[in-house]
Amino acid sequence: MRFAHLPQRSAKLMIWLIVCLSSVTRAQDAGEQIRAAVSAASASVVRIRVIGGEQTVDGATVSSLATTGVVISPAGQIVSSSFAFQGRPTAVSVETSAGERRSATLVATDHVRRLVLLQAEGAGWSPATVVPRDQLQVGQHALALGRFYESSVPSVSSGIVSALNRIHGRALQTDAKISPVNYGGPLIDLAGGVLGILVPLSPRGRGNPSSGIEWYDSGIGFAVPMSDVVAVAEKLTTGKDLRPGLAGLQLTAPGPFSEKVSVQRIHPGSPAQTAGIRVGDRLLQAADLRIQRLSSLEEVLASRYAGDSVELTLERDGQPVKVQLQLVEQLPTLQRGYAGLILPAAAVTPNPVVPAIADPQALLNPQPAPAVPVSVQTIPDSPAARAGLPTTFELTAVNNKPLKGLRSFQEPDLQLLADSEVDLKWRDPQTGEERSLKMKPGVFPPALPATGPALLNGAEPQPAPGSQTPSREEVPIEGLGSCVVISPAQSSGRRVAPIVLLSADTQSEADLVERWGPLLAEYRLMLLIPRTTGRTSLTADDAPIVLACLQLAASKYNADSATPILLAAAPQTELAWQFTSGNSRVTADLVLQTGWISDFLLQEVNGTGQSVLLLENSQKPESRLLLDRSRTSLRKAGFWVPAVSQERPVEQQIAAWSVLLRAW
Repeated sequence: MRFAHLPQRSAKLMIWLIVCLSSVTRAQDAGEQIRAAVSAASASVVRIRVIGGEQTVDGATVSSLATTGVVISPAGQIVSSSFAFQGRPTAVSVETSAGERRSATLVATDHVRRLVLLQAEGAGWSPATVVPRDQLQVGQHALALGRFYESSVPSVSSGIVSALNRIHGRALQTDAKISPVNYGGPLIDLAGGVLGILVPLSPRGRGNPSSGIEWYDSGIGFAVPMSDVVAVAEKLTTGKDLRPGLAGLQLTAPGPFSEKVSVQRIHPGSPAQTAGIRVGDRLLQAADLRIQRLSSLEEVLASRYAGDSVELTLERDGQPVKVQLQLVEQLPTLQRGYAGLILPAAAVTPNPVVPAIADPQALLNPQPAPAVPVSVQTIPDSPAARAGLPTTFELTAVNNKPLKGLRSFQEPDLQLLADSEVDLKWRDPQTGEERSLKMKPGVFPPALPATGPALLNGAEPQPAPGSQTPSREEVPIEGLGSCVVISPAQSSGRRVAPIVLLSADTQSEADLVERWGPLLAEYRLMLLIPRTTGRTSLTADDAPIVLACLQLAASKYNADSATPILLAAAPQTELAWQFTSGNSRVTADLVLQTGWISDFLLQEVNGTGQSVLLLENSQKPESRLLLDRSRTSLRKAGFWVPAVSQERPVEQQIAAWSVLLRAW
């Protein structure tokens, strides 16, 4: 031991110096490795200039954008992120690592993985080295490169591969800093091989090329595996964009991690209906993936394109059933039909059994409607009235299918479509004789009619106006806050429809009761006010408390969970839209007191069977233009968007609207 005769302090100092020198050497070696890796990949990393098109950054239109791309073939095929290609550019130029500029054209876009394929002019391109998917490992070093700036050397951000198969299997995750500076660039290993292409991705942002940018500088970034990129590029060479594949299914389960996933809703005319899937079918398997939780089907469909086929294994009546889903780019926008018949609602049940609030099954899988005779009322001046149907009668069959009570109306083939002939069988209330009638449903009225409450209550005695004071109860919801329930005092008759007030923190309860009180009993409505623990304004993250309030209404107060209404102001639009757009396990109609629905929110949304009321009455020309555009876009997406009157009280119009929401 060479240090045995040194003083103890000197020996410690010598050891410390050796450790420091070793650390410096290792750091120098790591730096050399990084420089060598960047040098090996640099020739395939190019700077792209996108000129013209409808390019927007933070809401402002810009004339050009810079981004990064990666060369994948000697012939000049280049892949990049679609982030900088939101519009159709008028020109694209590519700057090589040597600084030479060449023209390029946009070939096609992959809207699922947010990639674009470019074809650049000239020869002599240096393609990247592809790292196969099976060689990707969690924990391996990763470098994010970008050529956003004019420089001979790419920008570099160092990190590791922190996860695989993220964003429903579409991406790997890295903690290297990812931002618009390196979107479209490569994520490389220490040998210079390309692991993936950096793109902004988000689990909730299908169809939006900017979705995922919110992860910027968070230590969470995503890259599409390079072997997947090469396969996608081959498809894009045809010049046809690749778009998400849609099935037209809405699912439900007792909880997000329950295996008991079943079909709650089927979009009319969708691949799901064409394949013969039925409401109530349980999902067992999608492609090669066993259904283990509510999100399992999305994990399979999220990476597939319109035109792809997926095999589903279902369970129906205890037997396995296999079906083929042929995914489509867009679900048919069908105009909901309106016959003008008010269906009965199960009467209020005295002392209902109240399941635990924490159990979402009460709302998400309500008990089947009883198989009782379907006695309906005809709305005056409706298609049914004009076809000659009496004011009240028993409906016995639709399109030769005998009705088994209200549960029959949950089937997609009983959802009316405008101008499609329907064959009705009904029992004459005077003679008891069964009769047949063919009629064509119309469309819902373009403006709200002054529909009275008598249609909802039938022969039930009407409460005298102002004679009843609503009851009020605040029910705690564990871990979330509470729910204020304002309901009519009358406990008999038709079940009430819940209206959830998402922006009630700006109003006093006394004002709400004064405006709504007389209408609750007449129109069979109840008000629900979700309150967070801190009494803060609701945000998009507060969907759980809204669900809990609706469940409370259905379980404790026996509310009609089939017809929920959300009432929101502009700050709560994103929260409300989760329920109106079909992105929640509960679907609700929407009243927007202020603001409008943007085209961004309407992407990939089909509103057939849903309705939106826009109450904003701005006198500013810009706001009026945006409102008109929003109404037009909503109607194109299939929503019923009736015009409102400025002469009648808002609450009265919402109450009248709620009558038609309960119509068939």
